[in-house]
Amino acid sequence: MSYFNKARRHFMLLAGLSLIGAYAGNANAEGVTFKAVYDPTPEAILKDPHYTTVEQFTAKAREGEKKGVYGAGKPIKLAFSQVVMNHPVRINMVETFKSNCKKYTNVTCIVTEGTGEVGVEIANIESLIQRKPDVLILSSLSGTAVYPAYEEVNKAGIPLIINNSGIPDDGAKNVKYTSFISPDDWQNGRLLGQYLADNLHGKGNVIVVEGVAESSNYEHRLGGFMEVINKYPDIHIVGKQSGAWIRMPAMKAAVDLLQANPKIDGIYAMNDEMGMGVLAALRSAGREKGVIMVSVDGQKDLVQEIAKGSAAGASVFWESDMTRVVDAALAVAEGAVIDPRIWYKEPLITKDNATEVLAKRYK
Repeated sequence: MSYFNKARRHFMLLAGLSLIGAYAGNANAEGVTFKAVYDPTPEAILKDPHYTTVEQFTAKAREGEKKGVYGAGKPIKLAFSQVVMNHPVRINMVETFKSNCKKYTNVTCIVTEGTGEVGVEIANIESLIQRKPDVLILSSLSGTAVYPAYEEVNKAGIPLIINNSGIPDDGAKNVKYTSFISPDDWQNGRLLGQYLADNLHGKGNVIVVEGVAESSNYEHRLGGFMEVINKYPDIHIVGKQSGAWIRMPAMKAAVDLLQANPKIDGIYAMNDEMGMGVLAALRSAGREKGVIMVSVDGQKDLVQEIAKGSAAGASVFWESDMTRVVDAALAVAEGAVIDPRIWYKEPLITKDNATEVLAKRYK
């Protein structure tokens, strides 16, 4: 059986399963699907003579940028499989991957752009394997259905870097990866949960507009958020519905949740694009006043909403610029050993600093 058919079978078997659970404690709490991602870097890696820190591989990349040639000058081929192109974050990832590769005359890059369908994603990964890149970078939202393709990358002996989403869960013992480079979504969830709890003064009705289950982004954003909210017995999650990470489905989900719940005090939209859909639903229903919404990404239009004092109260910037990822991949292509997890950690964006964030990030 081809790994495409195997993946499709896995997808059908798992389609009816829910990964939503009760979250409490820290990132290593029982029941968290992706808890191993928070394990420290093994001593064997730290003691490896080729171990290279983030600071070291960043400095090497900037040095190569000045010369227009990376490292020793040997040809390097990087490949990137993007799962979908229906979101500003996903588009920026592809654009910055390409622009970083162009900084070096000895580096070529190959990109495949998915449709969000697992069959297309697996076919794209297969095509990249056939082109024998020095490093293959993936960003996936397909959950366990795409794991057979990861295994094929491993079998081909190609180093695998996972960017922002698609980290294998703890049960995926046959999947190996070089590094997962991503914002820390558990911490993001915590920050937003605490902001909402503080601004609700520890009580109120909250709805959650979720992303797609069975991804680390979903698990960690929900887990960190609920870790905080569970400390407040007078804050009640009165409804949850998927907005699929996209504006229009999120608007529909919010309309349904608002109709089902006449009193809403707080909203957690698991990304800013969905947050914009939620704002549209609130305004259409005439229910924006007195509601506090939090979300993730630091997307320009959402930050503008925060700055002008709308229901959007807080967000966290979610790094989609692939400069660090390309820097890491180039180092790995030349034999470097890097940390298996590299996190971006960003502060909250609130009305206090939203104007500053807009000026800094969106010139």
